[in-house]
Amino acid sequence: MPDRIPLLFNPRSGRGQKDPDALLSRLALPFRERLEALPLGPPWDFEEAIGRARAAGGPLLVWGGDGTIHHAARALLKAGCPVPLGAVPGGSGNGLARGLRTPLEPHGAVQRLLEGREFRMDVGLLDGEPFFNLCGTGFEAQVARAFESGEGRGFLGYARDCLNLWRTTTDFLVTWSPEFPSEAEPLPPRRAPSLQRFPSSAWSLCLANLPQYGSGLWIAPGANPTDGLLQWAVLDRPGAFDLLSELPPLFKEGGHSLLRREGPFPGGRLETEAALPWHLDGEPVASRDRADLAVEPRAFRMQVTGACPWS
Repeated sequence: MPDRIPLLFNPRSGRGQKDPDALLSRLALPFRERLEALPLGPPWDFEEAIGRARAAGGPLLVWGGDGTIHHAARALLKAGCPVPLGAVPGGSGNGLARGLRTPLEPHGAVQRLLEGREFRMDVGLLDGEPFFNLCGTGFEAQVARAFESGEGRGFLGYARDCLNLWRTTTDFLVTWSPEFPSEAEPLPPRRAPSLQRFPSSAWSLCLANLPQYGSGLWIAPGANPTDGLLQWAVLDRPGAFDLLSELPPLFKEGGHSLLRREGPFPGGRLETEAALPWHLDGEPVASRDRADLAVEPRAFRMQVTGACPWS
């Protein structure tokens, strides 16, 4: 029997119990016969699964939330990306999968990914640590920290934490020291003129490689994971009226909201007035008052569906 492609699943991520047998039963027989479902969680040892995926000709399919996908991507990057990663939505927000336009129904995502293609995407770095969707500080990092330590999962858990922290999180000052590329490495057309328009303060600040936080919120619509740049995006603190008028457009692709500002960032240093918590792909990391951001262009192999807008 030929080697089967691993379909890793994290039983803890997301809102409900994952049933890999039910997922596989909904696939056409030729796809079902190519897969083997395997549970995986902390302490995140992906070595054996990566070896199996490589023997089977890849990709490595991972069914879980943004945290699970983040750990799998880090393991693949450390191993030299021997196979591409296929992200199967199975978490609370699914920001990376949504940003790549992967179907949210798990069995549909698996089939479309197996029918899909590979592309090379950029990798962001925060003080040398990789992220694949986005990183950030301020309100969003406070939410990530609260959600990680909370008992509830899913959108309602996010909403609860957001409401509580909306009342208490304040703006912070930020200083930008961008590192512009040399003349030998020109910026993408039409993006260079706006590079110096950086905000001096923020309530929530992210550096995005892809356009979505998760749960359908478009934080950085201008993000492009193939252009060698990050997209900075800030959210202003919404007032009570803004929650009704300016927040809903953020959940529509192409929606315009006065709460959101964004622009390209080539990498460099950010300094804040005090040490603040940060997150990598929604995973809380240590607080800091200085952050060095960089991009490794086209450094990661990603398996995507035909709906992915980048190549």
